[in-house]
Amino acid sequence: MYHRVLEHPDPLQGEIHLARVMDTQFRTLRQFFKVLPLDEAAEMLMAGRLPPRAVCITFDDGYRDNHDLALPLLQRHGLSATFYVASAYLNGGLIFHDVLVETIRHASTGTFDLGIEGIQPLHISDVASRIAAAEHLMGAMKYLPPVQRQQLSERLIGTLGAKAPRSLMMGDEEVRAMSRHGMSIGGHTAHHVILSKLSPEAAREEIVSNQQTLSSLIDKPLVSFAYPNGKPGLDYDAKHVELVRELGYRNAVSTHSAVGTRQASVHELPRFVLNETTPIGVILRMLRMTTYAV
Repeated sequence: MYHRVLEHPDPLQGEIHLARVMDTQFRTLRQFFKVLPLDEAAEMLMAGRLPPRAVCITFDDGYRDNHDLALPLLQRHGLSATFYVASAYLNGGLIFHDVLVETIRHASTGTFDLGIEGIQPLHISDVASRIAAAEHLMGAMKYLPPVQRQQLSERLIGTLGAKAPRSLMMGDEEVRAMSRHGMSIGGHTAHHVILSKLSPEAAREEIVSNQQTLSSLIDKPLVSFAYPNGKPGLDYDAKHVELVRELGYRNAVSTHSAVGTRQASVHELPRFVLNETTPIGVILRMLRMTTYAV
């Protein structure tokens, strides 16, 4: 499971994969494992026909660097991946996570206050304090009611002004290009909302509008869905799984860190993040993960 990829490190976002590390990971996966398209692998898993050492690659959210950096790396190694896109942020939008990070990056030294009841002001100065502030505030902001979170994002974008990034996410043409180049495009809701925070009607609308927008862009139906944030029982529940199935998705993925077996639900397939930077590290991590099978 990936999100973004950068050419150079971002001091405030050390968890983002660098292109050179991703290149090593892809080369290792290509050499020692069987990388399959997720849609194909999910069907083979349920039928008991999945080959040994099978692995799938996924990217969440729809960042432009997925097209500009990850796609060439995948092509270099002859691999495919599934890209789950939050469609409301295409063509210049910003996901709340990036709004908060950029706000903290450009904030003046001193007390930083989001102005939200229950969220205490924090002191920021150096890089370490800004990283700590971003991590702390993200946890609080993530689970705000969706309308309140959107209003806060818009207010922060306003304070950023010209410093707000305008090209972090893919545009329509990048999504089409990914599909043309053999990558799969999957659903991820329109606004990357946590489904458990929505009414049943609002959850359906988020999934359906996203599904319709993306399928229209690539002129083909969507097959796979990723639950935003993706923690089972916290970010989504059984009724959302049933809704995804009802809307025609043949498989879906969570962020439960494990390896899927034939006993796994095809609409709640687990995933994990690969952070290792060397071939032997990647291989050992993959082997360790087999002890976390569901």
